[in-house]
Amino acid sequence: MHITWLEPPDTEFMSPSDSARDDRGYVAEDDSHEGAVEKSVIAAVIARVCVCVRGVCQTVSVRKGVMCWWRDWKPRRWEEVGVTLEQVRGGGAEPDDILYIFYTHNEQRKYLYAVIKEVTAVVLMPRDSMCALAIYTPERTKQRWPVLLATHSQQDLEDWLSLLSESCQESRALRGAPSKRALWAVTSKGDVMVHEPSSSLEAPTQYLPCDQMFWRQVPGHLLCVESNSLGVVWGISYEHAAWVYTGGCTGGEAQGKDQDQRVPVPTLVRACDEINEHTLTDIKNIYIYENQRWNPVTGYTDKGLPMDRHMWSDAHGHRECTKENTKPPSPLWTWVSDWAVDYSTPGGTDKEGWQYAADFPATFHGYKTMKDFVRRRRWIRKCKITLAGAWQKVPPISLMDVTILPCLAHSSLEQVPVWAISEKGDVLCRLGVNTQNPAGSSWLHVGTDQPFKSISIGGGHQVWAIARDGAVFYRGSVSVQNPAGKVCECWYHIPCPPKQVLRQVSVGRTSVYAVDGNNNLWYRQGLTPSYPQGSAWELISNNVCKVSVGPLDQVWIIADKVPGYPAESSGTVCHRVGVQPMHPKGSSWDFGIGGGWVHLSVRGNSTEAQRATAPSPLPSRNQEQVNGNMAAC
Repeated sequence: MHITWLEPPDTEFMSPSDSARDDRGYVAEDDSHEGAVEKSVIAAVIARVCVCVRGVCQTVSVRKGVMCWWRDWKPRRWEEVGVTLEQVRGGGAEPDDILYIFYTHNEQRKYLYAVIKEVTAVVLMPRDSMCALAIYTPERTKQRWPVLLATHSQQDLEDWLSLLSESCQESRALRGAPSKRALWAVTSKGDVMVHEPSSSLEAPTQYLPCDQMFWRQVPGHLLCVESNSLGVVWGISYEHAAWVYTGGCTGGEAQGKDQDQRVPVPTLVRACDEINEHTLTDIKNIYIYENQRWNPVTGYTDKGLPMDRHMWSDAHGHRECTKENTKPPSPLWTWVSDWAVDYSTPGGTDKEGWQYAADFPATFHGYKTMKDFVRRRRWIRKCKITLAGAWQKVPPISLMDVTILPCLAHSSLEQVPVWAISEKGDVLCRLGVNTQNPAGSSWLHVGTDQPFKSISIGGGHQVWAIARDGAVFYRGSVSVQNPAGKVCECWYHIPCPPKQVLRQVSVGRTSVYAVDGNNNLWYRQGLTPSYPQGSAWELISNNVCKVSVGPLDQVWIIADKVPGYPAESSGTVCHRVGVQPMHPKGSSWDFGIGGGWVHLSVRGNSTEAQRATAPSPLPSRNQEQVNGNMAAC
């Protein structure tokens, strides 16, 4: 039975006697129950009923609460609704959970409902200054609009998030820490998400569509995460601190299902989490802008033109943001400083922190000219979050970028190559990293003649990096014996694409991709073992924020803007389809979950698609008929 979120707005509320009874014998909630829902706390009503059908006993748990639901048809607005989660357990059957949303339309009682097995992600999402969570299904992902539910209390929202996330994982028989080959992603809120890949994810034909990928949250707050198939996972926080994931403790294989396979994840994860759990902290900068326009009589003043942006606003001028009404991202964050003028604003400032321009949409600079009629000043305030998670801090150097050697799952490395870029732009190589000690032991400085901003290590230990001025460099002497390369070896300069400045690079087994400052994706042509620097850059696509190339040369990106998405919902997970050894550039994009995703790493997924074996045209033979060293067909 295929059920999606999309119920037409004119569909009448169905009573249990009409059509709500399903093949399990259970019925949807009657509207007479809805009056009993209290508004104080989530899951205000929890009922457990033991149902015996044909000698099989199952427990039905019903949890109710009141939330705000974003009605995404006219009139588009928040509406108070009743929410019910029905969970069925026992009897040897798989979990069969359903989420209901009861609402009123044209004075008629109606409802939406979704089978939890079809939910692909439950993530927090900022919306209209409310605490909201977004619920995705394949159909909702295709339509570029998740179901939005909000509460007035952060604690209520976290309770619902925990409840729904647990229900989703139980419905898919997923438990424990992420597997070594998991895909890692980070949202704009710093939430860390993982996906357990199936063997069909990278299949050349009949691949798993991106909109059907299930994402679950891992405790933590980070800016980016990188991994490899040996289970080494590093992350960088907003304050540029390095963190290593410690939740992947060794053990047997736990039960798990994702599409067509059993997902191996460590067992006894609860005990491991208790051992490996640490306090994770992060500090985030909150910025607001003070805007002024020049007046012939009074000079620069906060009295602008009628069509001007707010005199206190965000960076784009779309929202009014004053010192008084600007709050931390959520109640989990606390202020740790007062508002202060930010003199490190990109583009430079004068001695008072002001930037000048001819008008607000123009480019700002740190000095005044006769043609500058507006100015702005950025203010900064720091806030802090403290969480419990399986992350260990790696002191003492602050990082801007990190990369881990992608390799196949059966690889055996005494030392896992980890390279990084410090906050100052220095290139670093981490020594002593292995599966038992993913944090390593010490940093080794690798000499450069200028600061760098992006780095990636790929197959054959080839290291590619991008300097802060956009110049591209290649280092080819790195090996197991020389983890940082030969001392006498220099960096080879690689020409950039014409009239473009690159800002991020990712290296796979044999492929190199890069993103420029205009969000264009480039592929490096002509890479061979004898000439690993390649010969030229080829434009693949535009509107790309980040690229991740895996150990199978698979290509995934975070897209900036995708047709059909709301204008404010940039950041979409996309998969390059058709990538094969003889066609490494692929053919098209498959769009997945989107709206506020900022980072993705597929460098741990070394799961190759199963290849069909063609039947032999020769007649089958018994083993006794095989002569010499010739194997039977």
